[in-house]
Amino acid sequence: MGIINRTKSISIDGDAYIEEAIDFIRDSLKQAGLKKTETIRAQLLAEETIASMVAHAGAEDKLHIRVKHLLGDYVVYLHMKGAEYDPFTEGVGDSLIPTGDDAWDADSVESIRSILLNAYGEDFKYSHKNGTNKIRIIASRAEKSMVKATIAAMILGLGFGLLAKVVLPQILSDVICGYILGPFKTMFMSALKIVIAPVVFFSIVSCFSQFTNIAELGRLGAKVMAMYVFTTIIAVTNGLFIGTVLHPGEFGFALTGAVEAAEVSIDTNVDTSILTTIINIVPDNFVRPFVESDTLQLIFLAMLCGIALGMIGEYSKTLKDLFDACNSLFLTITTMIAKLIPIAVFCSVSLLVVDLGGESLISVLSVAGVYMVAVAIMLTAYGILVLLMGHQNPIIFFKKIWEGMLTSFTLSSSSASMPTNLRVCTQKLGISPKVANFSIPLGATVNMDGTCMYLSILGLFLARAYGVEVSVASMFSVALTIILLSLGAPGVPGAGMVCMGVVLKALNVPIEAIGLIIAIDPIIDMFCTMSNTTGDMTAALIVAKSEKLLDTERFKSKVQ
Repeated sequence: MGIINRTKSISIDGDAYIEEAIDFIRDSLKQAGLKKTETIRAQLLAEETIASMVAHAGAEDKLHIRVKHLLGDYVVYLHMKGAEYDPFTEGVGDSLIPTGDDAWDADSVESIRSILLNAYGEDFKYSHKNGTNKIRIIASRAEKSMVKATIAAMILGLGFGLLAKVVLPQILSDVICGYILGPFKTMFMSALKIVIAPVVFFSIVSCFSQFTNIAELGRLGAKVMAMYVFTTIIAVTNGLFIGTVLHPGEFGFALTGAVEAAEVSIDTNVDTSILTTIINIVPDNFVRPFVESDTLQLIFLAMLCGIALGMIGEYSKTLKDLFDACNSLFLTITTMIAKLIPIAVFCSVSLLVVDLGGESLISVLSVAGVYMVAVAIMLTAYGILVLLMGHQNPIIFFKKIWEGMLTSFTLSSSSASMPTNLRVCTQKLGISPKVANFSIPLGATVNMDGTCMYLSILGLFLARAYGVEVSVASMFSVALTIILLSLGAPGVPGAGMVCMGVVLKALNVPIEAIGLIIAIDPIIDMFCTMSNTTGDMTAALIVAKSEKLLDTERFKSKVQ
């Protein structure tokens, strides 16, 4: 599809203005190379919308149309002077509503109009500023092409990594990895880190400013945390079961023969208690949480600001609009940065293959295969929860969140993939921002289902490798330790290794054993993150359904 930026102003004298406007939109979208179904969809909505705008405008006013390619999306903008109106309750979909003897009552008409526009979700936006009605219609999104490009980048990265490892001269491979691939990956991740703190802060402030009832907020928070604890227990049980049944250390998965054990130094005396975590939620100044991207402290500050917004009288609306604008700003910046995900994925996969090499890569993948079995079981559990507790179709659920799962997998960071997962929840699943803007940032910090499985399976593997027998009583002790770690993991670099050190200490396994699994970490971390964020979105859907904050029409709508 091609780049396009076309504008047209149309006088509404006579009866031909709608036909002229639709012809312009159709020709522009066809010129851009959009699918026929996407073009027709945009035309139908534009036709109804234009009629509504003209009905609220003066005879001398003109209709301004712009068809633009913006950040991979193809967007139709409609501007026209006129009185403010609500497109969800008046003037849209009249051509589809019976008249005469078969005419419906006013409530039915209003319901049909609302359903028509809600079906478009975030693809339709209305605003009224300075006496002008403004409509934005997204004809085509870049999401599908982005997913395809990311998958292609993973395959190309694997191929290039093997090429650099086996075919290219060592000096050339080092130059490419050290001066091109490595720096780009570092800059990309640094760019994402820039927006993590603002996205968390402003999204939660916008979320909490919508609550007028503190009891409703407390009930929502309790349900979200209950779901996170519930899925964590399932994850730990699943990990211990797979680690016990499949015995990864007894099927030729001998890491010691293929991967040299690295010397490691892990401080297991780091305080991982839940009490310390709770105390550290309250920062000692306003700036540090932003500098250090401390998610729990950011959530605390955002909660304070969001609740206080409703208590400051005349300034409430002004500040709420400001926070909403800042939220949109940083989500847009994140969208711009995310356009480079395929390139970053290519760099990451290439570097991973080059660093691990042939035999080591095969050995690592064989051990990681056991973990993937646990992930597959956990994804099945999520689907069952969506069906039984969320009363929604799990197949539709996974189709809708595929983009978020792939982004989490490739970035290996719950925080970095948070903006994508927020958009997936609100725009694709139909989860209210009240739920999504609270549960997703919180889940990125305290809900670590994938990490719990990692600690369970790899802990048992290392215990077996060192000849340590794990009794049933020890299993329960380890399970409790991992559950508490998932809620009280320290906010320090290498926290995953610190948690593994604590688990090994509970199993009476030497800390040096961690050196055997360092090579596995980059691959398993991808699946860990994907499972973590899928659990976040599962919990958000279930809580939203229980609170009647799930738009089921949008959830069931076809994936574009």
